[in-house]
Amino acid sequence: MDALSEVLRLARFTASVTLDATAQEPWCVSVPASESIARAHLIVEGECRVRASHGDVELGPGEFLFLPHGEAHLIGSPLEAEAVSFASLVRTPVAGELLPVRLGGRGRSTRWISLGFACEPHLAQPLLAALPGVVRVDLAGAPAIQWLRDGLGLVLSASDAPFLGAAASRSLLAQLLFVEALARYVQALPPGGKGWLAGLNDRYVGRALALVHGRPGEPWTVERLGRMVGLSRSSLADRFSEVMGEPIFAFLTRWRLQLAAESLITSTRSVESIARDAGYESASAFSHAFKRAFGKPPTAWRRKRKRP
Repeated sequence: MDALSEVLRLARFTASVTLDATAQEPWCVSVPASESIARAHLIVEGECRVRASHGDVELGPGEFLFLPHGEAHLIGSPLEAEAVSFASLVRTPVAGELLPVRLGGRGRSTRWISLGFACEPHLAQPLLAALPGVVRVDLAGAPAIQWLRDGLGLVLSASDAPFLGAAASRSLLAQLLFVEALARYVQALPPGGKGWLAGLNDRYVGRALALVHGRPGEPWTVERLGRMVGLSRSSLADRFSEVMGEPIFAFLTRWRLQLAAESLITSTRSVESIARDAGYESASAFSHAFKRAFGKPPTAWRRKRKRP
């Protein structure tokens, strides 16, 4: 499995279709900030603009805009129109059906689909930290767009029977759209970049990332990783540092600590057991490393952030 897939799997990534809207000019929608949900908008027909802290972005048919850090933004045409709240448009699906929404005046029409994404942020950190505040991708021609349109169109059918599995289908299609958008974004990055996204694009570094993300508890050595990806020990060490901007084991140590942070708040395992999985021979050494990374020792982290 590749590194992107491993991170999405481990971070328990989920997706949903929140809104299927047709808006006629003038219209504007205010989307609030969220710490738990990242928003994206897919333009199916027409045009609009999105305004976030990074400025305005124009969107046309087939374009997908993702705001990975959940910041507040406006979407509309024009953005100077009186804004309605996003929450006022969202409707709870009835028997799995997401009914379409209409808003605005009588001008040019735009159909846009809003999507929400959630994950465990500690485990998605390699991806989230590498993404800019706004990710814009042209998904024109992506099969998932037509599949999603077809799925949403089923609510308008003349059948008296409900569309069984509608919510699950929309969620899976939203995930497909998101993964397709990320893949296109990464593949379009210019050569010579550094960091996690650049590593995904590198044949050998990408393989090494997939291994350490998917099997972080393995007793890895650079020699063993090099043998598995097809490079010598020194060649992999040099290439990884050049592309990622840090040595392999600095990256692996940080990833193991992120997994440990999640395990502390989602399990009742002892600190000693979690320390061993993170590659530390003693709980004391683990505690010092954890405090440097997260600002507090493991026991304090667990008490403050414990989730049911």
